[in-house]
Amino acid sequence: MKRRTVPTVAALAATTALLLTGCSSGSDSSDKIEGAGGDAASGSQSPKASPTTSAKVADFGLPADIKVKVSPDTTGDKAKDAILTAQANVLMARQRLFVDLDTHSKYLNVYFSGEAQAFYTQQIKAAKKRGKTISGTYRYYDRKVTQHTSDMAFVSYCEDQTKAVPKDVKTKKVQPANPTPEDYTYYETVLQKSPGGIWQLQKLSGHSNATECK
Repeated sequence: MKRRTVPTVAALAATTALLLTGCSSGSDSSDKIEGAGGDAASGSQSPKASPTTSAKVADFGLPADIKVKVSPDTTGDKAKDAILTAQANVLMARQRLFVDLDTHSKYLNVYFSGEAQAFYTQQIKAAKKRGKTISGTYRYYDRKVTQHTSDMAFVSYCEDQTKAVPKDVKTKKVQPANPTPEDYTYYETVLQKSPGGIWQLQKLSGHSNATECK
């Protein structure tokens, strides 16, 4: 499924101001769910990952016909690498949303909040109405933490859907891939820790046919 309808990239000035205040979520508790909680292990600085290398993420129970490749993009900075690990889990959770097609999904409630949760709620409803789910390969790379505090972070990244295809829920028929420049999307996102200490996607914006992702 090609999911290109996203808010356009714009300056998130108000969010930037909030980020720089260093607001705290005020809780150290942790929910029990795939990929939630814990810091990524830090190490020496690594080179940019190749397209065939994937970050280690939790098992989100995706069907065998869905492949998600998330480049590690590690920096050697413990805080940034922990955020990138959490962001990889958000990407996995996003795919699970379009498998379940359930607006009450635990993945939607745990990994998404605010504008992002509202956006994906509408996307789920639209996909369910069309009777379409997802199949194929989704690749995420060039992930960067551009700003962060202890409980809020800006993360930009690229998405490649050249091998991603829609699948009919009833017939299970998969539409053949038809790669175009529109399959490359650049995203800017805001993540914030929930009261339970889990990084959630709060805001996102992006544009397809992204030259910076090719």
